[in-house]
Amino acid sequence: MLKQILLFVFLATGILVKAQYKNGDWYVSPKISFADFSDRNDWAGYSISKVPPISITVEHGLNDFFSTGLIVGFSNDKYTNDTLKTNVHRYTNLAIGGLATIHFAGWIEKWSNYSVFLGDWDFYLTGGLMMEWENRDETDVWNESKQVFEDLEYSEFNFKVRPAIGVRYYVTDNFCMLLEVGKANLGLVTTGVSWRL
Repeated sequence: MLKQILLFVFLATGILVKAQYKNGDWYVSPKISFADFSDRNDWAGYSISKVPPISITVEHGLNDFFSTGLIVGFSNDKYTNDTLKTNVHRYTNLAIGGLATIHFAGWIEKWSNYSVFLGDWDFYLTGGLMMEWENRDETDVWNESKQVFEDLEYSEFNFKVRPAIGVRYYVTDNFCMLLEVGKANLGLVTTGVSWRL
């Protein structure tokens, strides 16, 4: 009986929701990314712990088709040698940047004279200008040419322009799920949720 009630509520909510991105909207979106390619090397013999690429964005609608916002993201990978415990590799990324997003669902409806109704969908293209800090900290790494163990640390700041395409589905008028593909986040494939304030 409970399953039937939940199914009815879910279907009724989907039918009644007529949300869509619009002018003046504020969104807060926590996200998690995948396919960050941080483990390209062969880490056999290492214990691995990760904080996957996570981020939060805040965006504001300037009109019915365009929004701007900010993103803050973080990721951390740690590889500890199973035999030599002091041999540890840490890779940390921290990013902050601005986003500009074009929203297409409203345009598609207007172009089609509303024969295509996308009331609870938001399709968008995002461009991000990101300042990314990358830190690499390695301890007790064997230097073959010097025949010694040494510690290595390297940090750099980079400015990157990155695109992504995405889709949101409104579960309610003020809550939606999202999926993005592209490097406007710290990973290639990103999922999360959005709250409209």
